Amino acid sequence: MTTNAISRTAFFCCGIRAQDATSPHPICEDTYAEGFMTDEGRAILARFAGTKRRNVSNVVRARMIQDDIDERLQKGPEIQVVNIGAGFDSRAYRLTGGRWFEFDEPAIIDHKNSRLPTSSCPNPLRRIAVDFSAGDLPIALQQCDPDAETLVVIEGVFMYLEAAEVIDLLGVLADAFGRHTLICDLMDKVFFDKHIGKLYDQILALGTEFKFLEPEPERIFLDHGYLQPDTPRSIVGRARELGAVAVPAMVFNTVLRSLRDGYRIHTFTAASSPRGQGVPGNR
Repeated sequence: MTTNAISRTAFFCCGIRAQDATSPHPICEDTYAEGFMTDEGRAILARFAGTKRRNVSNVVRARMIQDDIDERLQKGPEIQVVNIGAGFDSRAYRLTGGRWFEFDEPAIIDHKNSRLPTSSCPNPLRRIAVDFSAGDLPIALQQCDPDAETLVVIEGVFMYLEAAEVIDLLGVLADAFGRHTLICDLMDKVFFDKHIGKLYDQILALGTEFKFLEPEPERIFLDHGYLQPDTPRSIVGRARELGAVAVPAMVFNTVLRSLRDGYRIHTFTAASSPRGQGVPGNR
């Protein structure tokens, strides 16, 4: 499997979910993750052995998004779930309901198909290879139903994009779906500067970097046609609730507020707009 720099980070995320699945108290319980790992993937994971406390945020992030999707599927089992930059996600196999679409680089899609065929998925699932750098995503999204109730999942992706690329992606989503809900994770610059630490050294060593590091990253979404009906939820805060991170409440809510509030799961809703016209600004 030939991978690019960002695709290599997918092995890191998959590997820590595989480790979590076999731990005494799993958080995410992704029992399919180990099946995607290769010698290359294990070598990549080994680089992050010294960042275990920070690795847990990726597992908790996956659990939080998984719980969000599951809650929505229980209310509307026919929802169209569109996972962009899906990596080695296996939620379509582990949750009940939904019509699933996964978009990622050809190498990842080919590897997933060889290890876990879509024919074995209990829910309708299509995997579609996309060369993101060539601008293939808008055409690829035409394979989805533009009028269905749509939940777009973008996990562990936005931090690798330039701000202009984030804005372009929001326009692509508006053109494809009009009204939709977007679930994603966003990291602010203070969190990155104060708390990311050695983990980032290994990300750089894989050949990629974080680019979307704004003081308030959600502002771009709110300035480009999205609403935020729910309060963003702290990933590290949820890790504390699950017993994966031990930080005294008084410290967490005062001197470590940047740790509490700097990396969160956001849910945005996009009002319907005529497809082909992009997302209107609301400055």
